[in-house]
Amino acid sequence: MGESVKDSDYYALQHFISEAPWDQRAVMDQVSQEINTLLQTEQRPIGFIIDESSHEKKGDKSVGVAKQYCGTKGKIENCQVAVYGAYSTGKYYGLSDCSLFLPNVWIKDKKRCEKAGIPKEMIVYKSKPQLALEMVKRQLELGNQIDFVGGDGLYGNDYSLMNGLDELGLTGVLDVHEDQYVFLEEPIIAIPDKKDGKGRTPTKYKTSSKAIEVRALKKQLAESYFENIEIRQGTKGPIKSKVAVINIYTWDGQSSSSKQRQLLIRISTTTNGNEEIKYALCNAKPGQYTSKQIAQMQAQRYFVERSFQECKTDIGMSEYQVRGWKAWHHHMAMCMMAQAYVLTEKKEHQKEMPLLSAYDIRQVIMQTYIRKDNEYDEVETQIKYRHTQRHNDILRRNGKT
Repeated sequence: MGESVKDSDYYALQHFISEAPWDQRAVMDQVSQEINTLLQTEQRPIGFIIDESSHEKKGDKSVGVAKQYCGTKGKIENCQVAVYGAYSTGKYYGLSDCSLFLPNVWIKDKKRCEKAGIPKEMIVYKSKPQLALEMVKRQLELGNQIDFVGGDGLYGNDYSLMNGLDELGLTGVLDVHEDQYVFLEEPIIAIPDKKDGKGRTPTKYKTSSKAIEVRALKKQLAESYFENIEIRQGTKGPIKSKVAVINIYTWDGQSSSSKQRQLLIRISTTTNGNEEIKYALCNAKPGQYTSKQIAQMQAQRYFVERSFQECKTDIGMSEYQVRGWKAWHHHMAMCMMAQAYVLTEKKEHQKEMPLLSAYDIRQVIMQTYIRKDNEYDEVETQIKYRHTQRHNDILRRNGKT
């Protein structure tokens, strides 16, 4: 911005993001309310989708940076990781909240935390599912509409988040890994009696029946268990899956009782012809939703990935040169505000420009407000040409040329 925007001041911009005393939480809260209100006009279920994203960094000064799993690389790297929440319904989406994850190596080093400007009340270790549940509660306190909460296997395999959603009265559709164990019947859970007076007295709960991995359960199901369902319209035509929903029970290995859940098994075919299998747990009561509705809620997870892609490619979410707690959160708040603006433009022009993208909007801003080497009409003509090409590609893929 300092290089591109006329009459801008680099030091003023740096002060604004790093030191200025504006409240990033107030900005994020207002953005989340505006996005939620905007999505309510779609009159479809609104999902609050949880996911984490990483930002590669060098050195050890950036707040929260550590050797940890980096999703963008698929391996352990030096990076910052944060948990994000995005609202999504239909094809529309927008990041609405985030919490920076602080590894134990940071929590144990109070001086390091103080140097990075981390508030004292935040120097407490919290797992990613704990951060996610806090975000959900914060959204409810703001009065936002949440019809369901989605998340990947990190959150589904951790029992605490779904149990928290139970207490809040919210529907959760959380992915689980293929090695997640479930019970086909409600297990009897008890502490075993001591055998023949020998050995230690048992203190841990045991079940009377054996659990089964969800991947093994899937192999046992006959084809008749599955329905062919259209999930949504994609750019390459309708996205279809074979779906089965089964009533099961889960147990965390510590409690004295199990939880009744519904297991979703969704089988899709990728563009290269491979079979992709997704497993998810839903805490809704049997019969509360159809198999199609549960599958569509699970599939909305795709749009949080689109949120990250949009923010990183067109908004610059990972392109920051700041180290402190306040500056990091200031940057993320502004990225969310920018994406909310993009969403507003998409919604406002959805009839005449249904394919409008963040890239298109960015080009308008750059060409007409910053570089000023094109008139708006010229930029609009370029956008319409790209949209015509994309629309023709969609028709070709659907065999409608």
